[in-house]
Amino acid sequence: MKVLLINCILTTAEKRVITRRASIKDCMICNFAQGFVALGHQVTILASQEFAPTQSEQYPFEIVFFPSRWPQVFHPSLLPWPIGMRQWLQQHVAEYDMVVSSEVFQLSTLIAAQCCGDKLLIWQEMVRHQRMMHRWPSRIWYRVVPQLFMRDALVVPRSEAAYRFVSHYCHQVSDRFVDHGVDGETFYPDEQSDDSLIVVARLVPGKNISSIVNKFARLLQHEAYKDYRLDIVGDGEQRELLANQAISLSISNHVVFHGYLSHSQMAVLVRRAKALLVDTMNDLNMISIVEAIASGTPIVTNTLPSTSSYIVQHGLGIARDGWNEEDLIQVIRNYEAMHRACVAVRDDVTNVGCAQKMIDIFSQWNHKDA
Repeated sequence: MKVLLINCILTTAEKRVITRRASIKDCMICNFAQGFVALGHQVTILASQEFAPTQSEQYPFEIVFFPSRWPQVFHPSLLPWPIGMRQWLQQHVAEYDMVVSSEVFQLSTLIAAQCCGDKLLIWQEMVRHQRMMHRWPSRIWYRVVPQLFMRDALVVPRSEAAYRFVSHYCHQVSDRFVDHGVDGETFYPDEQSDDSLIVVARLVPGKNISSIVNKFARLLQHEAYKDYRLDIVGDGEQRELLANQAISLSISNHVVFHGYLSHSQMAVLVRRAKALLVDTMNDLNMISIVEAIASGTPIVTNTLPSTSSYIVQHGLGIARDGWNEEDLIQVIRNYEAMHRACVAVRDDVTNVGCAQKMIDIFSQWNHKDA
């Protein structure tokens, strides 16, 4: 099978500033493409030129980059308008068996809907209206565009929250979900664990990492957990602030700032930790949670991430607003059971498992009238 993946936005921009990376091999859509390749399929990705890597690299799939039209209005980090994508699709879509485009509210998806017919699946991650211009563009788009231009496409949600949101606007929505797939050969379980907890995030205010540091400090006050370590993977504007916070709490010997790590480097720390810690103030979709599940590592999170209900449903950790050191103690004490629960569902969250699920949904949809 030849698979076309349309995902213009490859990485998250901070305050609309796109930081180009030397490599994009670790980005979500490349991991997803690897899953299809592992199943024996040919894959092409269409993306925005603004996210192209700064260094030349090789992939087991093709990537075609498109520059953005009017970037001052259609910002490439939010709503890129890819120049030449319509012509490319008109010329090449007949070569592909299945097309997957990210998000209902994207110009690239509108273009794909006009060119790809019933080959198109729309992969929906958003669970609420985009905040741009007080959400008015998103509200108008969802009420008009799907009904006029996307009626032939099936929308595949990435979570239950995405399903509830997009079902208000699109009539053809799959009741099977396909989450971000992570590389199962990089993120895998370890039977041994360390006396450590881990945070994987950009060090910015919205991640609310300072609250996690405070909760970890209170955990260390318990004799049984006084030797625990908190690994913080990621970089950002709050790194110095957080380091000073650890010093002021007299726990700097227990907190390790690793900075940015590659997936292979980070995965070692994730699989050995007793839990991944999340207390975000604005993240609905966090790939780090899925990476932890694939690594057999329980999660402690608030209920904002869209995967929080999945965590509770399958016993993969704790999802509770206002969680504290007592929740950390509970996860540590129940680590073995939660670790086994993560291992039991990991095939659902690896890139290979997610790719196969997407193919199965497409095959069932494509033959619905046969």
